[in-house]
Amino acid sequence: MHEVGIAQSLIEQMEKKVAELNQPVKALKLSVLLGKLAGVSAEALRFGFEIAKQDSQIPFAQLEIEEVPLRLNCPACQLTFQSEDIKQRCPRCGKDSLKLISGRELKLKTVEYE
Repeated sequence: MHEVGIAQSLIEQMEKKVAELNQPVKALKLSVLLGKLAGVSAEALRFGFEIAKQDSQIPFAQLEIEEVPLRLNCPACQLTFQSEDIKQRCPRCGKDSLKLISGRELKLKTVEYE
């Protein structure tokens, strides 16, 4: 389950950032963008984060995951649409050469602390 490794990496990055602040931090919230095609399970990432933070310097950290839907664009007719499957044709013109607009994201969006 590589989600635990991803969670551990997030925790380590945040521990370094908190140490650089040189002030006490009482609360910490990380927001992550997670695309449908990122190959990461939101549930497993949450579980991994809960496990990884227990033995960290920031056991009070919270993780918020914003799931990003798969969005495609048809260059032929310029239609942009949300989809459940990347292997499909344009619902307007039927072309199958679609461009991926969103859905592969796996990145830290924001960090909030007090």
